[in-house]
Amino acid sequence: MWHLQRTGVTDMKYTCPCCGHTEEITTDKKVKPTQDEREMFETFRLKYRGKKRGLDTELNNLLKHKDWKKVIQELYDNSYYKGEDVRYIPHLQTFINQRRWEMFADEPVKQSNPYGQQHDWRKS
Repeated sequence: MWHLQRTGVTDMKYTCPCCGHTEEITTDKKVKPTQDEREMFETFRLKYRGKKRGLDTELNNLLKHKDWKKVIQELYDNSYYKGEDVRYIPHLQTFINQRRWEMFADEPVKQSNPYGQQHDWRKS
């Protein structure tokens, strides 16, 4: 049985009572966007008129996709729904969750699992 000792808000130390081996574990394993990537997404968000939910909420929604670094650059470079009636433009959350930027791509993108590896509960 391991002994748990908190060393900070996100860091923990696990110590084995038998041998005294200590191991530090951090719970924050996600790669965070740089300030430039945040600014690029904010520029896209304001161009898209996605002002309702805020930068952090929409950016966290985008970070769920495993190819988010590539997507941020693509979103920043392109204009979507330009000149269309505002009534037919989906909310930014819908645009991100349904990966609507792929509709505008020149060649279709085949991606079987956009969120990365998932646990197959049937094999357990």
